[in-house]
Amino acid sequence: MDSKDLAATIMFAVLGFAFLILIAQIPYLITGVPGVGYVFNIFYNIIYSFSLLYYKGKRWLFLLQGIIFQLLTLVVPGSYAPTILVAKIPFLINVFILDVVFNSLYSFFRKNNNLVWWSILGQVYFWTAQPFLILLFFSLFVFIEGISTAWFIPIMSIMLPIMIIEAIIGGYIGFRIYHRYEKAQREKGKLANKTSAQVND
Repeated sequence: MDSKDLAATIMFAVLGFAFLILIAQIPYLITGVPGVGYVFNIFYNIIYSFSLLYYKGKRWLFLLQGIIFQLLTLVVPGSYAPTILVAKIPFLINVFILDVVFNSLYSFFRKNNNLVWWSILGQVYFWTAQPFLILLFFSLFVFIEGISTAWFIPIMSIMLPIMIIEAIIGGYIGFRIYHRYEKAQREKGKLANKTSAQVND
């Protein structure tokens, strides 16, 4: 890992944290219903899909991004509540799985010019698996029927389809933004090479 990669992971983690503080908490503050903030997941989808594409299949960078993000969230009031702390564990496990599995498939999708599907499928997996991993870990600390009745079934029955749709749209938007970024970088490189050649002449 070079300094550029480290700077990128920190930047993406801070960007996600800024979104959490400024926008993602608003639905919960208004309604008081846990999980309703998932309605704004599309912004996370865009950040995560762009960052994964930026890393170009390099392992552990997305995991490091997730760890930094979770460390940043510890400054949020109420973040030391048992349920919040427990919820961080499945998030990091999910990040680890996405990092290992999807980065292993990066070269295959890139070779077949299908990175848009790699981006979309990664986001669909992540946000589909996340609530179920949370439920699994909560069941280790709280009676599972209470969690299922009070939170998972009523909230996720509404939010999960929305989360999947947002994952598809956000994964695509993240890919398009990265595609434009990569194109701009190529043009910048060509211009730099042309300028260097003219100076040498």
